[in-house]
Amino acid sequence: MSRISPDISLFFLRLLLITAASITNLALSEVAADEAAAKLLVTPDPKIVSETAYKMSIEGQVIIPDANGDRKLPLVSNGTFKFQQRQFLNGDANPNSLRAIRQFSLAGTTTKVGSDHVTKVSLSPEFQTLHAFGDDNRLLFVSPRYLIPRRQLDLLQLPFDPLVLNSTLPTGEVKVDDKWNTDFWQVPLLTGMEVVVEQSTTCTLTSLNDNTATITIVGKISGATVGSASNVSFSGELQVDRKAGLIISFVGQQKEKRIPGPVSPGLNVTANIRWTQTIDRTRTSIPVTMNSQVPSARQQMLLLQTPLKLQIQHSREWHLFHETPTVLMMRQLREGSLISQFNLTTAVTVSPGDHTPDREFLTDVTETVAERKGKVISETTTRDDTAWRIRHVKAVGDASGDVILWDYYLCTAKTGEQFSIVFSHSKKDDELFGDEANQILESMQVVAPQNTPPVR
Repeated sequence: MSRISPDISLFFLRLLLITAASITNLALSEVAADEAAAKLLVTPDPKIVSETAYKMSIEGQVIIPDANGDRKLPLVSNGTFKFQQRQFLNGDANPNSLRAIRQFSLAGTTTKVGSDHVTKVSLSPEFQTLHAFGDDNRLLFVSPRYLIPRRQLDLLQLPFDPLVLNSTLPTGEVKVDDKWNTDFWQVPLLTGMEVVVEQSTTCTLTSLNDNTATITIVGKISGATVGSASNVSFSGELQVDRKAGLIISFVGQQKEKRIPGPVSPGLNVTANIRWTQTIDRTRTSIPVTMNSQVPSARQQMLLLQTPLKLQIQHSREWHLFHETPTVLMMRQLREGSLISQFNLTTAVTVSPGDHTPDREFLTDVTETVAERKGKVISETTTRDDTAWRIRHVKAVGDASGDVILWDYYLCTAKTGEQFSIVFSHSKKDDELFGDEANQILESMQVVAPQNTPPVR
């Protein structure tokens, strides 16, 4: 065996000592950082624009009610999003403090249900720049120029959205292994739960140094989403760049069990979420100011282009429930409760300026409600101008002891197209239903599908 010279041995000995000293110094540095208290709260700076790359994959089952028992179909969905964002200050920590202008360069999902039903949804160019507002238990998105369709709006509801996750950081100083809870409003915004029955969340600072902090978040929430009872559990880890004042990454998982409801099927799914966030120092077209006021109800209206050549506007309480080339159904939900239903069908086309005789329409309604043990209580022409003639027949009936009100409308465009519209709701919900029918009827337009939605 060859012999190592004393000089070489001395060199390795010194190297070993230097390395050991470096390791010791590093360990001491980390211990010092761990033992120190740090403030991690991220304060939005409107001068800074961040860029987020967000990916989500979902796997599980869709549960569809059936007369012979629930049908369970496999579900696979993948979504990719990329956006720039400028966040603004708006008071103390609460839902209304969340304000941002968000500009998407990429937003789309591909979803497969069963063996062959594939749906692809992507964000249209006219909605790439949106204003985001924290409001109660949701992020409220509005376009500064156009009314948004429901399908586009639903695409943008991202679990563990960076704008919301910022608010979960502790307001005071914390040390490694310190724990804290989120505020009551934060988890619904993170998970998409609309009505909360119970929730619990624990955040823990797991590591800390001069540059970064690592935090875990674990919790669960139960309640309702779009009227369906739901239970959600979640866990995740986020990293904060202390010098940049930015959450730079999040990796998490959200599991949801949702029973079938009035507007959506049941779900038993797991979503894996991963995003990164950096400061974007390139030139941007994002405005440097935004209106801090929550948009009015009129500004929040959604656009629906039906397959029947009829375009309507409606509040965000309405959800599309069923759609074919000739029939469309929507349901109105408020705080998770079903309020009313809207049915739209095509009627026979007449000559321009003409309409179906009122007596014929009345007879059709009378026979229809009689089959449901109902009766007509009034009839009137509510509109007759250069655009529309609207004939209204009101009926009342009984459904298992509950008084039901039906409002039948024959809507005749001056060009000859006719549409039959029916609103139905329980009499006890009459005050909640309010003026919904008139709002929708006043917004009607006969139009071909168009590339650009109307300016709001």
